[in-house]
Amino acid sequence: MERRRLGMVGRILDSVDLRKFAGARFFGRAFGIGDAAVAAVTSSDRGFFLPAQRRSNRLAQRASFAIGAFMADQLIDDRGEVRFGTFAEPVLDVNHRDFALLSPHDRPRGALARHFGFNQFQFLGGLSPTLLFGCAIADIKYVATAFVYFYEPASRRLVEHSFRAPLGLGCRFDQRPEDGSATLRSGSNHFAMTATRTPQQRHLWVKLADGVEIDALFDEQSPRIEPMWICTPAGATGWVFARKTAGAAVTGSATWNGRRIDLGEIGIFGHNDWSAGYMRRETFWNWACLAGRLADGRVVGMNLSCGVNETSYTESCFWIDGKLHTTGTVAFDYDRRELMKPWSVRGKGVDLSFTPEGRHTEKVNALIVATNFQQLFGRYTGKLTTTTGEAVTIENLYGYMERHYAKW
Repeated sequence: MERRRLGMVGRILDSVDLRKFAGARFFGRAFGIGDAAVAAVTSSDRGFFLPAQRRSNRLAQRASFAIGAFMADQLIDDRGEVRFGTFAEPVLDVNHRDFALLSPHDRPRGALARHFGFNQFQFLGGLSPTLLFGCAIADIKYVATAFVYFYEPASRRLVEHSFRAPLGLGCRFDQRPEDGSATLRSGSNHFAMTATRTPQQRHLWVKLADGVEIDALFDEQSPRIEPMWICTPAGATGWVFARKTAGAAVTGSATWNGRRIDLGEIGIFGHNDWSAGYMRRETFWNWACLAGRLADGRVVGMNLSCGVNETSYTESCFWIDGKLHTTGTVAFDYDRRELMKPWSVRGKGVDLSFTPEGRHTEKVNALIVATNFQQLFGRYTGKLTTTTGEAVTIENLYGYMERHYAKW
C-alpha cells in the first residue's frame, strides 16, 4: 500500500505541469503564498521524486559503494549507522539516504517518512560596526524558506526580505558541506550559497527584484579557520550534523537602500552554519554568535548553543585567529516575554552579556509545520577563556542572539 501511495505521489510531483498539483496550492495558501507565486516556482525541477533516468543514475551511484567500501569522509557507514562525535577531519558527504532510519519501535521507516523527515539549512552572516546582514536558506520539505536582512547600527535602520516556497519548489540543496551548494528561486528573487574546499571559502549571492544584491566571499583560508564538525543524536532515532565557523574575513559588495557598500573596506567578519539531519519533530534552541577584531588586532569568532547539538557532545566553541577553542555547555539567561532586554550567556570559559539593538522574526503556524524564529543582533561584552587559560576580553563586539522554536 505504501509503495502504491509513493508511486502515485511521485507521478503527481514529477508531472510536467506542477501548477495543477492541489497540494502545492494548499501549502502555498497555508503559508500566505498566492497561486500565482506557486506557479512561478513550480516550473523548476524539484526532483524529490526523481524521474526514471535520474532515479537510475542515483541507484547506480549508490550501488558503487559496495559493502565494506565505506569512505571515511562520509557520515553514514556501510551498515547504515551514523558516526557521532566531533571530527578533526571534514565530512565531505552527508549521505543520509544510506542511513537505516527506524521508528521509535525499531521498525524501518518508509520512503515518505525518510524524505519528509530530513531537513537542511544554511546561514551566512556578516558583522561589523558599520553594517550587519544575515541570510539563510532552509529546506524542510513541506516548505522551503529564504530570508535576507540588513541592519545599519548608525541609523538603526533595518531592511528585511523573506520568501517561502511550498513543498520546497524552486529550492535545491545538496548534502556536501565542504564543496556543495544551496539555491532558492522565488519569481525574480534568487539566493545561492556555494562552497569550495581548496581554497576553503564560502560564496553568498543574492539578487532580489527590488534591487537588493549581495556578492560576498567568506574567506576561511587566510588564516585558515578550523571548522567545528559535529554530529549528535536527536530524539529516539535521529541525528543532526553541523559544520560551523565564525571570524572569516568577508569581501565583495552589498547593495541595499539605494547604496553599494564595499564589504572589504568596512572590515566585516562572517559566520557560517551548515546543518542537516533527521532532527527532532519539535525543536527548540538558543544560539549565540559574534565575530570581530579584538583590541590587540586578533580576530575572534564565537558559536554557542543550548537545546541542539549538545547530546553527548557540544558545538559550543570560539576561534582566535582561526584556532578552535571548545567550551563546555552554556546557559542562556533572558526574559522570554521581553527579548529586547539584555541577555547573559555563561558556562565554562564563557561569561558574556548581550544588549540587543534589533531583530529579525519569522513566524508560521501551519498545522504540520510551525516556527517562531527570533534572531536578535546587538553587542557583546565580557570574557572568553581559551583552552590554554588565556582570558580574552570582549568589548562591544557585534553578534547574533537567537531563540527558535520549530516543528518540522
